[in-house]
Amino acid sequence: MILTITLNPAYDLIYWVKEIEQKGETQLSRAFRTHSSAGGKGINVSIYLASVGVENVAMGLIGGHTGRTIKRSLREEGIVTNFTWISEETRSNVAILKKGQEDNPIEVNSAGPEISERVQEQFMEQYETMLHRVSCVVLSGSLPPGVPKSYYQELAEKAKEMGIRTVVNTGGENVKPAAKAGPFLIKPDIRERKEVMGEKLTNSQSIVEVGRKMLDFGTEYVLLSHGLTGDILISKDKIWELEANREELTVRNRVGAGDSLIGGIIYQLEEGKTVPEAVRYGLAAGMASVEVYEKICRDASLVQAQLEQVTLNELGDSPK
Repeated sequence: MILTITLNPAYDLIYWVKEIEQKGETQLSRAFRTHSSAGGKGINVSIYLASVGVENVAMGLIGGHTGRTIKRSLREEGIVTNFTWISEETRSNVAILKKGQEDNPIEVNSAGPEISERVQEQFMEQYETMLHRVSCVVLSGSLPPGVPKSYYQELAEKAKEMGIRTVVNTGGENVKPAAKAGPFLIKPDIRERKEVMGEKLTNSQSIVEVGRKMLDFGTEYVLLSHGLTGDILISKDKIWELEANREELTVRNRVGAGDSLIGGIIYQLEEGKTVPEAVRYGLAAGMASVEVYEKICRDASLVQAQLEQVTLNELGDSPK
């Protein structure tokens, strides 16, 4: 069973607009399409996994009316939940996609509620209990206010001590501590800043150099993106480059594409595929997700069509 962790979940609201007009002192637009759903990166992974029949449990911190809505939404998807309840209201995030510019959404993400040490300890106890039931842990998304940057490291270390495979997808200052735990795979989120652990990602060489630093911590695989349609996968021994042809890609919604990528990887690993093969499928799943209005693509034929557009090339041995 897969366990997903979303410490800073959100209820996602997505609006598609034709244009944003200036009305006096106000900028105004009318949405011609909307979509709302439970969100947060780990939760999005859970939804993807459930859509392809992979049993999983969603854990995290939720509270208030929004938290209850998220829990109910996941139960309707057939996802088992084991949330830690907080007294504050779970955040909401908003994305605005302008017609013709769907590739560049406007995203307004709340910081999330402050999390006390007592709640952190309570969550850790629930997490340690759940570890006895799972084979893989996905640690994904931002950390809410009050939670130390080392928290993902602690979660990953506890899983590793029990021989449980850990996949991490987070960004900013959370990356380095998480990498130090030596997870199975780490994919730094570089949407906001094209850098990892203070290093600018300017070309393939800089990506490989940063990846090597994370491998030195004990991480087994590092996956770094250089755009929607390209990834570099680095292990201790090998480097692979994945490229996708996006000429026929119609972008409708990029929100959640990275989570479909992670979900696709986990799905294929559960199917017994190698890591490079799983990453290739994950990239196809992420690309297929941008072609639909939901955050994930539930049409396997669309994913298969994108898979045919993704090439996987071994670049050679990883530099020591």
